Amino acid sequence: MERILFENAAILTLDSESRFYRSADLVVSNGKIESLNQPRSGNFTRIINASGLLLMPGLVNAHTHSPMSLLRGLRDDCPLDEWLQVIWPAENAMSRQDCYNGALLGIAEAVASGTTSVTDMYRHSAESVRAAAESGIKANICESITCDGEFVPEIHEGVRECISVWNEWNGYDNGRILCDTTIQSLWQTPPSLWEYISGLAQEKEMGIHIHCAETKSEMQHCASHYSASPIELLERFGVFHSRTILVHGIYLSEKDVNLLQNYSDTFIVHDPASNLKCCCGFANLRKYTGHGIPVALATDGVCSNNSGDMFEAIRLTGLLQKMLNDDPAFLPAEDILRMAIQNGLNSQGRTNEAGMIVPGMDADLIAVDLSVPGMMPMYHPEANLAYSASGGMVRMTMVRGNVLYENGEYTTIDIEKLRYETAGIAKRLSRFS
Repeated sequence: MERILFENAAILTLDSESRFYRSADLVVSNGKIESLNQPRSGNFTRIINASGLLLMPGLVNAHTHSPMSLLRGLRDDCPLDEWLQVIWPAENAMSRQDCYNGALLGIAEAVASGTTSVTDMYRHSAESVRAAAESGIKANICESITCDGEFVPEIHEGVRECISVWNEWNGYDNGRILCDTTIQSLWQTPPSLWEYISGLAQEKEMGIHIHCAETKSEMQHCASHYSASPIELLERFGVFHSRTILVHGIYLSEKDVNLLQNYSDTFIVHDPASNLKCCCGFANLRKYTGHGIPVALATDGVCSNNSGDMFEAIRLTGLLQKMLNDDPAFLPAEDILRMAIQNGLNSQGRTNEAGMIVPGMDADLIAVDLSVPGMMPMYHPEANLAYSASGGMVRMTMVRGNVLYENGEYTTIDIEKLRYETAGIAKRLSRFS
């Protein structure tokens, strides 16, 4: 394993003290942060002159559908129902190998724009695992589980893939890959599935990933079929006994929020760009943060966002939440960064694994270019990162001390082959556009 010295770097630690060094040395060895701002000692396999770069913890995309990268721009500028009528047939035309290439494409975009860990939810999840394992990124992989008829776990294709992937891959590479499970949404699944997934998650210590309270029609479905809110239903079937990731959370009531306060391992994932683009609505995060419910950030799939850049999600979150609350002081820059890093890791069950630049933490780091005009001057680094930075300013992405991306070059992904494969798949799928 390499022992790497970053010299003369600007460093934002984002630990409890959130220290900032304008010029310091950082040593990475054995996949961990060895030392920060200490006298140099010993030998190094590589010395990187990091002058003009800012080192920070890598970003965490807490909800995406990486294989849907292949559907970017297939159908835009239309209502959600109309959009789905195009997207669903295109998805059905994607082979398992297509899903692998799509997952790899999503990961390539992620690492190039500063993401070091993703929560990925899609069908044929073994292909997403394969792409994540090969690429070197951290990932929580979830098989997307739906059911529009009678639910029989023993023959349900999604359940079988979920369990197979968990048996083969969960904990791979000392926990770099973790496998969770899903309830795709309450309107796409029956109560028998919710009960089964709740038991499965407790048995195997999985997290449960759920699209929840995303649309008004979903809320109406739960009210008309079950006379309850999505949160009340999930509690009734024991879902919150496991780590639970509620994606979107746009239409939760005060009663729902009060109920969620009883479960410390439940998270809201906010996807600002896709919510805006699909006009589903927009969650006011104050009702969660004000009640101590942790919020993580995500891009959602680039099919409904068109970008996998987590810096965009950070900026949108900050600006729109201030406007929603008529309060420019709401969600300071540092708080938004913590949502996009530490809260994301916590939602993955990776608490105290990374997310801070302190000795002993995994070296999941990114280097942001401070020499570009858009990052000058820098009075407050948190503000520059939250409101000025973009994924295009990332010059290096490192996971557990392994450099995955540096100055436009990938070390684990054959980008030319991926471009070729993507072009061929897009040619086939273009008939749905």
